[in-house]
Amino acid sequence: MAPHDPADTFAAASGPPDADGSDDRFASARPAEPTIKGFTPWQLAASAVGVVFLAVSMWAILAALDEPDIGVLFLLPTLACAGALYAVSVRRRLRQNAVTDLAEALVRHLGVPDASYLDIDARQWQGGWVGVPHVLNIQYPTEVDDSAPGWAAGVAEAVHLQLDEQYTVGRHNVRGHRLTLRDPTRSAGSLTPEPAARAERARDAVRRALPDHIARPVPTQADLSSWLLPLGVDASGTRVGWNLAAPQGHLLVLGRSGAGKRVLLTGIAVEAAARGWPVWIIDHRRVDLLGVRDWPNVQIVASTLDDQIVVLNQAWREMEGRVALIESGSSRSELEPLVVVVHHFREFATAVADAANRAGQSAAAASLAHDRVTDLLRHGRQVNVYLVLSMQRADDPLLRDEHRDDVGTVVALGRLDSRVASALWGSDRPTEPAEPVPGRATVQSGDATPALIQCYWTPDPREARRVNDEQDLYLLDALRPSVVTHPVLHVQRSRALADSPEASWRVNLNADLAEGYSAGTSGLADWSRARSSGGGSAAAASTQVETAGWSEMIMVSQLQAGSLARLDDDTGWVIIEQVEPVQNDGTKLQLHWRGNDGAGSQVVSRTRAVRIRHLSDGIY
Repeated sequence: MAPHDPADTFAAASGPPDADGSDDRFASARPAEPTIKGFTPWQLAASAVGVVFLAVSMWAILAALDEPDIGVLFLLPTLACAGALYAVSVRRRLRQNAVTDLAEALVRHLGVPDASYLDIDARQWQGGWVGVPHVLNIQYPTEVDDSAPGWAAGVAEAVHLQLDEQYTVGRHNVRGHRLTLRDPTRSAGSLTPEPAARAERARDAVRRALPDHIARPVPTQADLSSWLLPLGVDASGTRVGWNLAAPQGHLLVLGRSGAGKRVLLTGIAVEAAARGWPVWIIDHRRVDLLGVRDWPNVQIVASTLDDQIVVLNQAWREMEGRVALIESGSSRSELEPLVVVVHHFREFATAVADAANRAGQSAAAASLAHDRVTDLLRHGRQVNVYLVLSMQRADDPLLRDEHRDDVGTVVALGRLDSRVASALWGSDRPTEPAEPVPGRATVQSGDATPALIQCYWTPDPREARRVNDEQDLYLLDALRPSVVTHPVLHVQRSRALADSPEASWRVNLNADLAEGYSAGTSGLADWSRARSSGGGSAAAASTQVETAGWSEMIMVSQLQAGSLARLDDDTGWVIIEQVEPVQNDGTKLQLHWRGNDGAGSQVVSRTRAVRIRHLSDGIY
């Protein structure tokens, strides 16, 4: 886990004032009006003195009237009331001093000229005679730059250092320039002095503070230049991410079905592509990550076992080629990151071993996937090749101890049973497991303490287009890279006859990745899914695609009459007959088309992405 340092982030954003105590930003700023609740300490002390004077006067009058006993009965409770007023005034003065000291401590963090520019409203004091506040409302000038991601968390950390109490961000009103901090270890009732009960209440507060759904934020220019890929936020609102520049830069994602692995991997691919990095994906489930197949800078999403073997083998070759460049004198800084995602590594490795056994290969060939991944984990980071492994269980035999040591960040989605948690975290096992909420995860980076986070939610581009969800499409448009720096890749195999499992295995090992879209399927017999016994020819196992040519993704506004396009899954491939604008709506176009099942028309957005096919000789 690599969270932003709140204090450092905020110091860089706001900056300290000048040495002479002046700051041009606050030249016209008015100091905040102090919030005064109830009587001031001076007023309470004056009231106590007045009550004493009244009590003594009444006793003197009653004594002059020969009623000293009645005067004493009146004098004693009145003096007690005066003493109580004076004690309250002393406590209020001590609390005001504590707030004043806190304001002085926040001056350096906020970069304001002095404490008079801050208004701190401290409420719900608990614990001891003076106590500490349960809620802090901090009003600051509009000139303070509060736009940094870790700004609010940095203020909470500064308050923690001053008051020695842990606070979380309750609310940050950016427009009103008001920050509310709460102590998660206490409630509005009495204090809980027992450490165990106090810790339990703290965990409950953390669980309540984590939302169930957080949309992925659009990366800023500073984010795009960083090697930190955001994963989610913790209970204090601090962003937590995968730092590729860490000593062990690889990422391991664990979780049962439905825990949120697909959404998290989609977000990682989108974030890496936004930075202009190439992304290669091995999707053994075939359909989980199809949504990013046409995403800019996602060069390939291998969904068949044959293609997956080729992509993994080519990733290993790319790593070896980069090692050769380093040996020849190149610098690691000249090599851009390559992110390789292996979704459901366990099933993929098992399928590769079965395919090797059917092809009559040795035991070494059967462990091809395992050996290639091991090499990538051990040596890939040194040449900026980073691996993202997705698995369901942390105690999987394929995840050996040496693999765990090579993984820098671990994301465990959902609840883990005690045996799996012990195997994953060891002595650092979290006391509170993640709730069964999609995207709720426990994250550990290096040797740091595991932390509970809520992962960012990233919409599936394919699903968003299918249901035409405007909100999801708007977010995807904002996340989509404006510049494509890496072309689409496809698997290019030799034209050698693959009429047996042995021949198919050799063809896959010798295949390469080439630029452009493939003209069709590989033409190989799917021996990985054929029965190990029984008849059947290669032609029967092979899947043929009749449509020739090559395809690409364009916007609807680029369609022309005569284009062969696939508008959606329902219409399939159709011929565009006419494209005309929609009256009074410059954002949409009306398409008239004709297909195998008849003709039709529909109104679509001008910026919607569709696939078209060029009917050529099949050479990309």
